[in-house]
Amino acid sequence: MMPETKKTWRWLSCCQVRSPAFFEKYMLINFVYIKRDTPIHRLDPRVKFVFLFAYSLSAAQTSNFWFILVGLIGASYYYRQARLKWSETKRAWHFIIFITFILVVVNYFISGGAIVQGVDLTHQHILFNLPFIGFKPHFPFISSSPLPFSVESITFLITQTMRNISIALLAVPIPYTTDPGQFGIAFKGMGISDKISYAIDLSLRFLPTTVRDFRTTLDAQRARGFEIDKLRGGIFSKVARLAPMLVPVVIGSVVGAEDIINAMELRCFGVGKRTWLIELHTRPLDRLLISAGIALFLTVSFLNILGYFYSAGFFHVLHIQGIPQFLLP
Repeated sequence: MMPETKKTWRWLSCCQVRSPAFFEKYMLINFVYIKRDTPIHRLDPRVKFVFLFAYSLSAAQTSNFWFILVGLIGASYYYRQARLKWSETKRAWHFIIFITFILVVVNYFISGGAIVQGVDLTHQHILFNLPFIGFKPHFPFISSSPLPFSVESITFLITQTMRNISIALLAVPIPYTTDPGQFGIAFKGMGISDKISYAIDLSLRFLPTTVRDFRTTLDAQRARGFEIDKLRGGIFSKVARLAPMLVPVVIGSVVGAEDIINAMELRCFGVGKRTWLIELHTRPLDRLLISAGIALFLTVSFLNILGYFYSAGFFHVLHIQGIPQFLLP
């Protein structure tokens, strides 16, 4: 057997084993629908979106520890009903944990601790200070500055973390428990126009399609002896050597988009009212959950308008951060 043939056969034999690992490491997260019979799978897709939007908009209106804690417990129970395994969603959670760390911890250090929502920072209950650097309006613009850690700031960091995780617990099950063919129909059923619904549907389908094309192109190039795992040189050199993979994927995506546009024009898309092949039928439970989600958002918004989140009132437990007095030094 010729050396070139042996080399090609070696790539062919390891292609199926090494390609997915490389792909998951260097490509974006690929959300794949997992077909199961769970309570979340059986829910109307509109229920999942209403829950996500209602809770996200409600949680954004307050930094109360107890309110967000109750939301986290409810979101955890919701996520548990989806019966998703860690091995199936770990890539998504790695990304979420990283983003949460940036938004919570890194942002706190960069802002010098001045990020506590709805709290008067001039009357903090300081626990300790850490030596850190701060930005100044004059030269040399950077100097040493203590970073305060107070009861209010630590409570806010915990609350912000719980808020992000609880929203993620409602968002992650959506792509894993919803048939991709129902996304556009769900948004249409929520009162959005056909054009916007179909645009969202195509956007959600774009990433899996691009992932599939990348996987196919990667396997094909490896079968031809392209050593993707042995790229040498600087970053620009590596990007240039990736052209045999990136160019076919990009061109294929553009051609595929043009085919979709031509097909939609031939069928006079957008001229008249559109009918969908699949129809969603809500159950009494679905209607009850949708009503509960909308009621939650309206109630929180009403209380926020009245000022109960940031001033004393009948719902005093929602006052500012809800920190018990015995925790204050």
